[in-house]
Amino acid sequence: MTNNNKTTFRLRMPLLAALFSCSAAALAADAAPAGYDAAYQAGYRAALEAAKKALAEGRKLDELAPAAAAADGAGMAPSSATGVGPVAVAPPAGGAAKGNEPPDWWNHSSLAFGLKPSDEWRHSLQVQLSGVSLSGNEEGDAWRGGGKFFSRSGRFTNELSATIDKREINSVGGAVNKRDYRLLQESLRYDLTDRWYVSGGFMLERDDMSLIDKRTTWLLGPGYYWLDSPQFRLNTFLGYGRVDEKYMAYVRDHVGIDKRDSGLLYFYETFSWQFTENWGLRQGYRLMQDLDKSGHYVFDPVNSIPPSAANPRGFERYMADKWVERYRTVSAIDIDYRLSPRSVVSFGVETRYDSNPWPDVIRRDRTKRITLNLAF
Repeated sequence: MTNNNKTTFRLRMPLLAALFSCSAAALAADAAPAGYDAAYQAGYRAALEAAKKALAEGRKLDELAPAAAAADGAGMAPSSATGVGPVAVAPPAGGAAKGNEPPDWWNHSSLAFGLKPSDEWRHSLQVQLSGVSLSGNEEGDAWRGGGKFFSRSGRFTNELSATIDKREINSVGGAVNKRDYRLLQESLRYDLTDRWYVSGGFMLERDDMSLIDKRTTWLLGPGYYWLDSPQFRLNTFLGYGRVDEKYMAYVRDHVGIDKRDSGLLYFYETFSWQFTENWGLRQGYRLMQDLDKSGHYVFDPVNSIPPSAANPRGFERYMADKWVERYRTVSAIDIDYRLSPRSVVSFGVETRYDSNPWPDVIRRDRTKRITLNLAF
C-alpha cells in the first residue's frame, strides 16, 4: 500500500466514525422522540471531536509522507529488462528517488507519479560483471563486463552504456578463437507526457564473431509507457534509423564486399514486475528489420581454389545466389534478487537470432548468465 493510500485509509476511519455517530444520533431520536435533543447533542459532540482528530492526524501524516515514501522506495529495487535494458538498483544521494518515485527513476517517465520535472541534474552509475555460458556459434564459459551511466535534467533522460567482451572461446568446429565484442551506446529521451516520449541515439559495435569490424546504428522515434508504476512497467519504442556495417578482411577476401548500409526499422519492448520487496522479473525483446535487401551467400565452386599439394587449404569464395530481407532479434528474461539497496544479482537467458548470417554461421546464439549489478 502506498503512502498516499495509507494516509487516505487512516483519515477515512475517524471520519467514518464521525458519520456513524451522527447516524446513531438520528436512530436514537427515531427510537425515543422525547430524547431527541439530548441524543442529537451527544452525537454532534462526538462527530465534532472525531473530525478534529482526523484533521490533526491528516496534517501529521502529510508532513511525514515524503520521508515515509523515500524510506519505502530505498528498500526496493524495481527492475527493467536486461540484455536489452538496465537493472535497477538504488542510486546514491546524487540520484536518489523523490516522493513516491521508484529508485530506478531512469526507467520511468519524468512526469509519472505526480512529479513535476526539475532542472536539478540527477545521475546514477551502474557496473555489471557477468559469468556467461555460451551455446550456438560459441561454446563454453566466460566473463563479461560493462557499465551504464544515467542522468536526468527536466524532461530529458540520458543513458550512456559500454560493454567490453574480450576472451578466448571455443568455436563450433572445436578451434579456440579470440573473441572481441565491444559496444558503446548513447540515447537521449524527452518525455512529452507521462506516457509518450521521443528518443534518439546511436550504437557503435565491433563483433569479430559476426566478422563486423564496425557497425554504426542511428535511431529516432516515439515510445509509450503502457504501464508505469513501481510494481509493473511495460514500455514500447518504434524507431527509424540507418545501419552501416564495415566488414573484416575475411569477408573482403572470400565474399568480395567490404561494407553495407541499409534503412532500419527498430522495435523495442520491455516489461518488469517487482513481485516482492527483493524479487523481480525482467523481460525484453528487440527487433531490427533491415529495409534494404541483403545477399544470401553460398559457396562459389567456379571461383574457388581446391586444396592441392602446393596449397593444402585451398581458397573458398562465396557468391550471392539471391537477395533476401534480413532481420535480427534479441530476447531476454531475467530474475533479480536484491542483495542490498545498491546491489542486485540476476539470473537470466538471452537469445540472439540473425535471419541471414554468413555461410557456416549458425543463426541462433544463446547465453545463460549470472550478473552482479552495483550502483555508485
